[in-house]
Amino acid sequence: MKKRLSLIPSIALAMSLVACSNGNSSEMSPATTPSAEVTASNTSNDQTQATNPPGTPAGVKRTITFSSYYDEDYLHEAEKKYEAMHPNIDIQMAYAHPKGNDANWETDEEKYMKSINTQMLAGKGPDMLVIDELPMAQYVNKNMLVNLSDIMAKDSTFKKEDYFNNILDNSKVNGSLFGMPLSFYLFGMFGDQAAIEKSAVTFDDKSWTWNQFLQAAKSMKKQGGHPYVLGYYTGGLLNEMFHESYTKFVDEGKKKASFDSEPFVSLMKQVKQMADENIISPTGSYDAFFTIDNISSINSFILSSAAYSKTKLYSLPKGEGVQPGGYFLPRQKIGINAKSQVKNEAWDYLKFLSSDAVLMGGFPLNKKAYLQATQRILQAGTVKAPQEGQLRGKEFKVTEADIKKVDTFISDAIHPLVSRKSKLDEIIAKESEAYFKGQKSGEDVSKLIQNKATLLLNE
Repeated sequence: MKKRLSLIPSIALAMSLVACSNGNSSEMSPATTPSAEVTASNTSNDQTQATNPPGTPAGVKRTITFSSYYDEDYLHEAEKKYEAMHPNIDIQMAYAHPKGNDANWETDEEKYMKSINTQMLAGKGPDMLVIDELPMAQYVNKNMLVNLSDIMAKDSTFKKEDYFNNILDNSKVNGSLFGMPLSFYLFGMFGDQAAIEKSAVTFDDKSWTWNQFLQAAKSMKKQGGHPYVLGYYTGGLLNEMFHESYTKFVDEGKKKASFDSEPFVSLMKQVKQMADENIISPTGSYDAFFTIDNISSINSFILSSAAYSKTKLYSLPKGEGVQPGGYFLPRQKIGINAKSQVKNEAWDYLKFLSSDAVLMGGFPLNKKAYLQATQRILQAGTVKAPQEGQLRGKEFKVTEADIKKVDTFISDAIHPLVSRKSKLDEIIAKESEAYFKGQKSGEDVSKLIQNKATLLLNE
């Protein structure tokens, strides 16, 4: 019976496990670089014949070590399927955070990041890793990850048209893909369409900025209908706007921050003005014209649409100078260690994970997998809400029109959000409170955030 590895109990143990992976020459192929030899097998649902990945000699056993912070069901299922198809491949999974242990989330995450960073800097580490919680830009700048764009271009069996290319292309770092997102979430604002239409305020949400949103919000508030325009509190909205312009303020590769700058002070001033004019609620009241939400699936879109009697999904406002387009959060980004001695095999498994043979949460990057999901929902005809919560198990009809709305929102998504929030978000929310309460100036608060963010980035 295959053992499940845990990354947290002992960092030294985790390092020794992955060191075995990269150092056992009797079980590994010689170190390779991305080349025309790197190809992947055809991985559709009808593939059942047991074969070797291309480039792997018959009868030779290969071990792929794979690290993920969170224990995901889809990874267990994918491992079983792939190993059944490729009996010469042994996938050794290591998880840092077991299910049902959310109380220790931040502690486990910090230990995981330190453990993986230490391994990667030492030229070791797992062959494959989920990079969502890791500083990918730093890894890219230090040439720790395989350039997946090069591999894809040289792999004649990889069909880029099978994927949502707006998501794939906008997940690149320095012009190339180093972490392939298997799925993604969408972000937008659900609005009370009936109340908005009654206010007679017009706007173009495809291209509006936060300044334009503020002007529209003032007019809506005058017409009444809701006590607030946007259901968000000050610190939360500031973090939302910060994440939309994350790379403007944080350079992870160079470990630099730019919070003590006019653009960030302007963000704080915008949020404070919205709070002062009761556009947003100090307590985050949802009795508003708009609520910001993530859309993780067709189901979540249908359930979030039940927020109002007549609901419409709108694009988020943007910072000045940001091109029109929607926001998405790439999820389950998987990279291949540049020091891995099983790059061929790792790429073949990554291609399998991104195929329609693997079911996971979120919107799948693979178009065929997305189509299959929408067909299942349409056949079911309804979406049922959880028993707990305001909707209390109610059922809602799903139509082709609903699917088309989501399709449009997906095709418009070009701005990636960063999933690594935690401590930096806490710093911004905590320190900005003094500004919003009028206790400190925006400039003083921005300098304080800058100092703490710099220390955090250089830990």
